[in-house]
Amino acid sequence: MIPGLALLLLLAGGTAVAADADSPPVAVARAHLLDHLRQVRPDVGRFELTLIGHPPSFARAVVPDNAIHGNALSSRTCVWIEGGRSAGSVVPVWFAVKAYRPVLVSQHGRGARDPVDAGDFAVEERDVAPLSGVPLAVNEDLSRLRARHVIGAGRVVLKDDVEDIPQVLRGQEVDVLVKHGAVEIETSAVALREARLGDAVMLQNPTSHLTYAGRVVGQGRAVVSE
Repeated sequence: MIPGLALLLLLAGGTAVAADADSPPVAVARAHLLDHLRQVRPDVGRFELTLIGHPPSFARAVVPDNAIHGNALSSRTCVWIEGGRSAGSVVPVWFAVKAYRPVLVSQHGRGARDPVDAGDFAVEERDVAPLSGVPLAVNEDLSRLRARHVIGAGRVVLKDDVEDIPQVLRGQEVDVLVKHGAVEIETSAVALREARLGDAVMLQNPTSHLTYAGRVVGQGRAVVSE
């Protein structure tokens, strides 16, 4: 004789297994969604898809065109499946989505335009499905980056949270090449604003305080053509 409690646990376990088993529509929808997610987010190493609600009861399913609307990763995703009693009818199959990959997590707050380095972040595996953007790669070269805006402690760092440091920064001493016909003169000036490669930048002579325009041609370098 199986004790009553043990029997209930056994029956409950059997029910849980049966409920977890995919019906044909759920299996089709799950496989289609998994393939879609792997194409959309090849950076994610592991997906977990959990059925939401009751599975469709029909025995056969077909994935129509545009079965998934949109290409963004989301924590809740619907797959439309054809099947059921009437030809061409579609039903939604909803899944809760978890997408795990290694990410950089900020260890302390960084202000807008603050340079970043490896010591600012820790590598952790996180579910990135709820995030609004794509995380920054853990092997990214951080030496050339700065915070685009304030990054709070404990935040998963996204690609849009950082940007390349401009080649010229405001207040930086810049090497300037002045060209006038065949004559070239090398001098230095102070940048009055930051600028990137190819941008115009206002420069100031540190002695006379005369201001003039130049063009950024490299890291801490500008050219003035007369």
